[in-house]
Parts: sequence; C-alpha cells; structure tokens
Amino acid sequence: MNKLVKRLLTGTLAFATILTALPVTAVHASGNQYWTESAERVGYIEQIMNDGSIKSTFHEGHMKVEGETAYCVDINTSFKNGYKTRSDASSRMSSDQIADVALSLEYVKQYTATHTGLNNNQKYLLEQCVVWQRLSEQLGWQCDNVRASYNEISQAVQNEVYAGAKAFVKANKGRYECGGYIYTGEGQDIGQFWAKLNVGNAKVKKTSSNPTVTDDNANYSLRVRHLVSILIRAVTASLPHLLPMETAIPKKLR
Repeated sequence: MNKLVKRLLTGTLAFATILTALPVTAVHASGNQYWTESAERVGYIEQIMNDGSIKSTFHEGHMKVEGETAYCVDINTSFKNGYKTRSDASSRMSSDQIADVALSLEYVKQYTATHTGLNNNQKYLLEQCVVWQRLSEQLGWQCDNVRASYNEISQAVQNEVYAGAKAFVKANKGRYECGGYIYTGEGQDIGQFWAKLNVGNAKVKKTSSNPTVTDDNANYSLRVRHLVSILIRAVTASLPHLLPMETAIPKKLR
C-alpha cells in the first residue's frame, strides 16, 4: 500500500513539473495590440470610380476596436478579424489629412444627430463613406465618389451630407483639435478619428465714464453688476405670474 502511495505521489510531482515547463500563452493582448472585428453587416457600398464606372459592390461591416467604432482606411483590401497594432495617425498621415477625415466625420455626426429619421446603420455608412472619400482624394484611389447604395440611403440625403462635409472641413480647419489612431495587422487597416472644438480664453476689461466714482468701488465690480443684472431679469420675468392679470406693470420695471 505504501509503495502504491509513493508511486502516485511521484507521478503527480512529475506531471506538475511538466506543466510548469510548458510555455504560457497570454490571454489578453499586450502593449499596443488591440482586438479588431467587423461586428455586423450594415449595408451595401458602391465603389464609384472617378470615370463613373462601378469597380465593386460589397456588403460593408461595422468595424470595431475593443467594441468601439472604427472605420476602414484601405478600401482595396479585405478585412480580417484579429489583433492589430495601434499607432498614432500622425505616423501615417499629415495633420491636414487627419483634419480632413476627422472634420468630415464630425460634420456627419452633427448632421445625423439632428436628422432622427436615419438609423444607426445608415449613420455608420455615411461616416464610413466620407472617410473613404477624403482618403481617396488624398491617396489617389480614384474613387472619390464612393457611396452607399441608394437602396440604403437616398441620393438626396447622400448628396447633402457629402457636400456639407466638404464645406464644413473648409470652414472649420483650425477651429478643432484633430487626431486619430491607425490599427495595422493582417488584412485591412482600420482607424479612429476625433475632432474637439478648441476652447479659447478671453479677457474682459471694465471701463467707466466716471472713474473717480467707480475705481476701487466694490459696488461697481463686474461680479456685482452681473449678479444685479441676473436678479433684475429674474424679478421682471416673475412679475406677470405674481400680479393679477388686470394689474399693469409699470413701464420702468419692464
């Protein structure tokens, strides 16, 4: 019996030694490796070439990086799910190119936020198309008019969005801080871009027509005058509700 126990213990120890010697495969991506996927099909795309011909029609997917929306940045390569390496967009694109793409996306997002008749798939198709259009112009793909099928989104809406995006970029360069990431690996590269409105600082200078009265007088500070102005507006606005309907409000209080 003792011999049997010893053999079992020896076998267990040997098996444990083998396990500890095996290489360990990491479950999570390390460093700048990110999981990318085409999560679902959102609609059909027509790759319209600059000569008017249709090079291809394909069913586009919703690109995601770790669950967050991303966009195809290489229309001529097929996408494959998998881990990709992230790099700053500035390593592949100029600041003008990044701004063109980021501001085009910003316009589409503002447009679709106020046009509630568009569903999420249509919104993504419009966003993806303006990314391709800007990149085609920059990189010479010769498909500057790539679009969603008119069965997906009407021609009128697409024309309005694409023209509006170009005008928005022209009018707002320099007003937004733009940036992005590019994810590269096996198959098609994808990207993420953003545009944040620059917030500036302004200085207010107080002047007076009678400085001998107002200088160093706390009653004439900007803060006091601002609070008094708010109070007057609040009281004036509440008077019609506090007074009987037939009571006239004196003109001086209006």
